[in-house]
Amino acid sequence: MNSKLKNISALILIGSLPQAVSAAGFAIKEQSVTSLGRAFAGSAAVAEDASTIFFNPAGLTYLKRGELDMGLNYIKPQSEFRNEGSSVPDFGGFGGFSGQPLTGGDGGDAGHEAFVPNFYLSHPVNDKISLGLGVSAPFGLVTEYRDDWVGRYFAVKSEMLTLNFNPTIAIKATDKLSLGFGVSAQYIDVKLTQMADLGARAGFPQAADGKVKLGADDWGYGYNLGLIYQATDTTRVGLSFRSKISHTLEGDGTLKDANGNTLVDDNVEADVDLPETLSLAIHHQINSKWSVSADATLTRWNRFSELNIKSDGGQLSSIKPEDWENSMRYGLGLSYQHNDKWQFRTGVAYDETPIPNSERRTARIPGTDRKWVAFGASYHYSDNIVIDAAYAHLFMDDPSINETDDNGYNLRGEYDASVDIVGLQLRWLM
Repeated sequence: MNSKLKNISALILIGSLPQAVSAAGFAIKEQSVTSLGRAFAGSAAVAEDASTIFFNPAGLTYLKRGELDMGLNYIKPQSEFRNEGSSVPDFGGFGGFSGQPLTGGDGGDAGHEAFVPNFYLSHPVNDKISLGLGVSAPFGLVTEYRDDWVGRYFAVKSEMLTLNFNPTIAIKATDKLSLGFGVSAQYIDVKLTQMADLGARAGFPQAADGKVKLGADDWGYGYNLGLIYQATDTTRVGLSFRSKISHTLEGDGTLKDANGNTLVDDNVEADVDLPETLSLAIHHQINSKWSVSADATLTRWNRFSELNIKSDGGQLSSIKPEDWENSMRYGLGLSYQHNDKWQFRTGVAYDETPIPNSERRTARIPGTDRKWVAFGASYHYSDNIVIDAAYAHLFMDDPSINETDDNGYNLRGEYDASVDIVGLQLRWLM
């Protein structure tokens, strides 16, 4: 196969894995509607419902009744691109095409809405031991540009789904110390598409486009653990850790021309480490009405240093440097117990991006620092049923992008980005 076509056919694979629509990197923070109302501040120490299975399994010892939680989060990101001089490369002697502008529109709003569910079940065995099961989606996104947009050779559609099954156990080791441990079985499925500049083979860049598709999936395994120390009657401190989960994604990659004829069809494989997190949190009961929570969370994104794709025939093989950095998240939340029926929450958070600069930012969603403002409420409908609702808005500075691929195509511009999140949850207390 022509070497130019070989390089073009690999383009879909050398874009970075999709980033999240809500949290830094490609993580999804929305694992609890009650915590959403506080912008997830102090989630490793609050332990107010069964979602503590995800944030700190030791918190199960604070739940005196069995509990079934079913939550659904609606996430609506906005991501609109403004082109600022994107161009094609020098094709080695093809007169007039060196530095030619990339053609196409702005791609529309690439931030597609998503519904993220979560499920938790807790059961106190006795006053010392509690069991739990969590089902959640800790990483993922859906984004899509139009096929004819200016950055079509970098990304068109990106879909990433994870499902995490997390059985846990918690032990009240002393009157002040609780310990928790869980294991995770995680499924991941990734589908990516983009266009390929087939016209460049004949010396006429952008004259004819093909389409590249990649689909791959895998199961991986990890663990989470935590402790909560009740320092005083009104103050407790939580420390929790979720391990990395390593995946070897396997699937198929294809390149087709504009008429649907298959030019490349090959098996592909890529190793991906979904990063570990470490969270330190505090929860303080000010009085019978008010409580305050805070936390700091480290995510080890520097594991994502490159994306190395291997294919059986070599035609879809590529290595793309990513050079992501570890990131921090800081949150501060406030809760108010209005009466026996109503509780209200609010919170703010600052979420750092792991992407170091505009050259490492990608079109599969341009990550940037996020500032959270959140509100929430719980209504105790009856002794057995609680309804939780929350809303958060994420403010994002307009991230710039200056991405250049291995063939020299350059995508340069700026995004107008924000995220809105609405959560609804039903808790059944047994």
